[in-house]
Amino acid sequence: MNTEITYTTVDTDALDFLKVIYFGVITNPYEAAIKRAYLDMNRTIRFNGMPEEKRTELRTSVTAMLEKEIRLLSPEIITSQKEYDSWHHARCTEIRSLYRDNGIEFHYGQSQKWLNMMIKYLYMIGECTFDGIFEFLHVPLDNYVFDVAQKELGISRPKIPWSRWDDYTGQYEIYQNALRSKIYEYPPLRWEFKYWMKEARQHSLE
Repeated sequence: MNTEITYTTVDTDALDFLKVIYFGVITNPYEAAIKRAYLDMNRTIRFNGMPEEKRTELRTSVTAMLEKEIRLLSPEIITSQKEYDSWHHARCTEIRSLYRDNGIEFHYGQSQKWLNMMIKYLYMIGECTFDGIFEFLHVPLDNYVFDVAQKELGISRPKIPWSRWDDYTGQYEIYQNALRSKIYEYPPLRWEFKYWMKEARQHSLE
């Protein structure tokens, strides 16, 4: 596995332009990150006719909760992988419960995608560096990750779609641990940055 990280210099105006194209006008980085992360998974939600106003209300509640919780993440609060995993499990449960309490079938697989992509986007935007805890961050699980993990790491592709996973410990946690056991030379999320893009390029050529 090539672990070399290549750095480059980018014109600030060009970088800001790319951020706006992808995230929209960023007045609140947390809102921008969670909105984009939501778009990555909302097609998997069955709203069953829920009015748009109620959908917005639910998204707003999740945004407020995650902004508050992510702002508290620090090496003083999170000192180990186990502590981060517990924090992550609690946040995913909160998201899942919020939707289920409002009559929407919602799974841990959807929660993890939303939360993990929000954290990834906050890092990409430059809002959060996650210094001291970056190595604990989880890989956002989706079909591209399943495919590339099978090709590059020899981890069997799950038979159940990621969005239908609803056993945090028995499905999600086991898979994240399998990734960590194979990605040991640098942080898992750093691996995802590189290999997700590699898989996406491959799919675009098919």
